[in-house]
Amino acid sequence: MGMRIFDWAKDLEEVYNDLLKKAKEQNLKEIDELRKNNEKSLEETQKTKQDLVKGALNSLQNDVNKEISQFKKNLEKILIEFEHSYNQNKTVLINKIIDKLGLDFSA
Repeated sequence: MGMRIFDWAKDLEEVYNDLLKKAKEQNLKEIDELRKNNEKSLEETQKTKQDLVKGALNSLQNDVNKEISQFKKNLEKILIEFEHSYNQNKTVLINKIIDKLGLDFSA
């Protein structure tokens, strides 16, 4: 009977060690799974942020392009009006310049 107690104690120790090993493996597995889930979550968050930044930059680029286009149209309109005004008043302006410089040779 004495030997059976030692065998039983040895079996009990093996079961304990086996359970301890399985628990450790399970904990490591859970930790690895949590790490993978966290990495996936971080990647998704980063992608979402990148998409938001990309969207904001595209929107800003569109706004800037619209403003540039409008500025070009306004500038072109002003230049056309300036040229038209100049052409309408060219003779008067030239005569005033000639008078101011005293270069009127028509007399």
